Amino acid sequence: MAPMLWVDASRPHRSLLAVFIVWKCLLLLLAAFTPGPGYDTSTTLIDWNSDPTKAPFPAILETISTKLTRWDAIYYTHAANRGYIFEQEWAFGYGCNRLIHVLANGCRKLGILDYAFNASLVGISISHAAHGLSVIALYHLVCALFRGAQGGRKVALLAACLHVVSPAGAFLSAPCAESAYALLSFSGSLLYVKSFASSSLAASPRSYQHDTLLVLSGVLYGVATTFRSNGLLNGIPLFEEAVRQLVLLSQQGVSLAQLRRLLAVGTAGVCAGLGFVLPQYFAYREFCTDREPRAWCQRTLPSIYSFVQEHYWDNGFLRYWTASNIPLFGLAAPMLAILLASGWQALNGELRSLSLGAGMPSRSPVEKLRDLPPPTEPQPQPQPQARVTDRLLRSLAVPQVVIAVLTFFNHHVQIITRVASGYPIWYVWVACLLLRGGSATEEGGGWYRKGSSLVVNYMVVYALVQGVLYASFLPPA
Repeated sequence: MAPMLWVDASRPHRSLLAVFIVWKCLLLLLAAFTPGPGYDTSTTLIDWNSDPTKAPFPAILETISTKLTRWDAIYYTHAANRGYIFEQEWAFGYGCNRLIHVLANGCRKLGILDYAFNASLVGISISHAAHGLSVIALYHLVCALFRGAQGGRKVALLAACLHVVSPAGAFLSAPCAESAYALLSFSGSLLYVKSFASSSLAASPRSYQHDTLLVLSGVLYGVATTFRSNGLLNGIPLFEEAVRQLVLLSQQGVSLAQLRRLLAVGTAGVCAGLGFVLPQYFAYREFCTDREPRAWCQRTLPSIYSFVQEHYWDNGFLRYWTASNIPLFGLAAPMLAILLASGWQALNGELRSLSLGAGMPSRSPVEKLRDLPPPTEPQPQPQPQARVTDRLLRSLAVPQVVIAVLTFFNHHVQIITRVASGYPIWYVWVACLLLRGGSATEEGGGWYRKGSSLVVNYMVVYALVQGVLYASFLPPA
C-alpha cells in the first residue's frame, strides 16, 4: 500500500492512472498464465477457434478473452451475441449486454477487432475503460463531499486508489456489469452531491443548475440499474430528499424554488425507477403476451428478475443459510463487516470527524489541551457546509448498509465482495483509517494503523487469489 501513499496529490489523475495500469497489468498477467480450463469448460464450447488467423496478437487476445469470459461473463456475452432466449438470462443486466452488442457490431462493421470472440473483447475493453473512469469519478465525488475541508483531497485520492484494488478483482476486468455500474453509480452520486447548495441544508438550492444536476443524477442512477438491479437502492437518497422537501413545504409554505426542487427530485426518482421497470416490461411482453403465460406473469408485480432469482438461483430469505455454505459466509464476513462498520459511522455522523484528522500533522497533548474552549464557553456548532456533508454521507451510506443486510439474509452471500465495488462510503472510511494510522503520534494511531493495514491486505490478497480462481473457472470466485 506504500506506493499509494506516495502518489503525487498535486497531479491526482496521472497518479491514479499509474496505479490503475500497474494493477490491471498484474491481474491480466495472472489471468493469462493461470493453467487449465478449470472444472467448468463452458467457455471452450464457444466457437472461437474458427478464426483462421493464428498470428501472435490474435492468439494473445483469444487467451485473455478465454480466461476472462467465465462465470457471469458467459451470460453477458451470449446475450450480447443473440439476445435473451432463456428466462434465467434475464438475471443479467439488460444495459450491459446491449452496450456490448452495439459496440461489438460497430467494431465488426468497421473491421476493428473482427474476431469470433469479438463480444468478449469488447466487453473486456468496456470494463477496463469503465473501471478507470470510475476511479476518476470516485475521486471527484469524495472531493465534492469534503469540499473546502483540509485533507479532503488526500482522502479522495486514497479512496480512489482503493477502488483500483477492490476485492471485486477480475470482475472489474471481465465482460461483466460491475465496472460500468460503478462508473454510472459514482457519477450519479457526484451529480447528486453537487446538486446541493453549500450554504445551508435548510435552504433550497439557489439555481436551476442545482435542480438540473439532481435530475441528471436520477438519469444516471436509472441507467446504472439497467446494469445491476441493486442500483435501485440509489433511489433511497432521492426519496429522502423528496420527504425533506415535503416537510419544508409544510413548515415554510409554498415557494417556487421548493416546488421546482420537489419536481426535480420526483423526476429523478422516476428516472431511477425506470432503470428497473423497463427491462421487466420488455420481459413481460416476451413471455406473457404472445405465448402461454409463465407463473410469474400472474403475480401482482410481475417481475421476471425476482422470479429468476428465486426459481433458478434459489435466492430468498435464509435459503442460503445451510451448513455447506458456512465457508462462503466466512469469505464474505470481512466485506460485510467493512460495509456495516463504515455505514454505521457515516449514519452516526462520525465519518466526517474521522476525515478531519486524516492526514493532518499530529499534535502534542499540550497543544490539544490549548485548543479546548474554556469550561463556560459553549461548544461551536457545525458550520453549514459540515451539516451538508454529514447529511450527504448519511444518505449515501444507507444503500450500502441495505445491500449488506439484504445479501446476508437473502442472496448468495459471497457476491458481496463484487457488489460492494459500486458503493463509495466504505472506500472513504478505509482511506480515513489509513491516513489517521499514518500519523505515528496520533491518538489511537496504532489501532488505526493495524486496522487499516488489515483491511488493505485483505483487499489485495482477496483480489489476487480471486483473479486466479476466476481465470481457472474455480469457485468461489
